[in-house]
Amino acid sequence: MPMPPPILAHLGHWYVSLPVFMGPVLLLVLALKVQTWRERRPRAKASGRRSTVTATNDGSKTMIAVAGVLDYPTVLEVEIELGEATRLAGGVVLDLRACTSVDQESAWCLCDALGRIPASDEVLVLLDDGDSMRVLSDALAAEGVKAVLRERGARPHERVLRDK
Repeated sequence: MPMPPPILAHLGHWYVSLPVFMGPVLLLVLALKVQTWRERRPRAKASGRRSTVTATNDGSKTMIAVAGVLDYPTVLEVEIELGEATRLAGGVVLDLRACTSVDQESAWCLCDALGRIPASDEVLVLLDDGDSMRVLSDALAAEGVKAVLRERGARPHERVLRDK
């Protein structure tokens, strides 16, 4: 009977020590793969919808600007930014002049989010005086939130504003 090659004779030793030494390495590689997969997953979901909410803070107030459609996901983003703004500065300016449309449910959800801001923080909402913003303007007026409307026909770079 031929002798087995020496490598097969040591297979029992390798079989026992391989999981002990390679186990942590495999767990580390697996954890990195899962982390990479989880990082890519939200980007794949959000690839069809880009954020239309921007926030800037100059120390005394936070300016939150919304462009495009003011729908429920956008209101959720605004609500997150409002929470951050109340922690950072005393005043909040919510610029909705670049919004193209808003539905009634989103308007009232935004009013609820604005109502949760402490009374000590000043809130100012900038609106366009178009028909698409009438629902939001009425909801803000009902909640007592100060809104400033841009006159119809004014160019976006002009600061023709009036209080409502």
